[in-house]
Amino acid sequence: MTQPTLFICALCKFPAAESGAGDTPGGQHLLDQLTDCLKAEEITLQPVRCMAACDRACNAALSAPGKLTFIFNDLSPSQSAPDLAEFCRQYAAAANGKVPYGLRSPAIKQATAYVLPPLVAESVEVAIPERSVSRIAH
Repeated sequence: MTQPTLFICALCKFPAAESGAGDTPGGQHLLDQLTDCLKAEEITLQPVRCMAACDRACNAALSAPGKLTFIFNDLSPSQSAPDLAEFCRQYAAAANGKVPYGLRSPAIKQATAYVLPPLVAESVEVAIPERSVSRIAH
């Protein structure tokens, strides 16, 4: 089983409808809650400075080698941690990262903005002809 990484935008603000946690940004608050929820798990939490979707905060991405990548928007800083932690566990257990839709919580279904295919170096090399790669490199 490959270890997944959950990237969390630590600078995301609390939405207007939610009360903040003092000077702590919403993304950092979510990250702190996830740290508690995932203490014993084999999931790496990686704060990032910005995920460039400030109008859809809080933002996160879940990825692992050879697995689908999930991009999440509109995560509640004060309510999303338990659902996101459970999804991380499901994702870690799934061979290709594909968690059946019916097993996802309503909050995760709603927050899922994009699902990207696995990035495997060999398949990228096969998919892009050598001539195209040289044009991209220059």
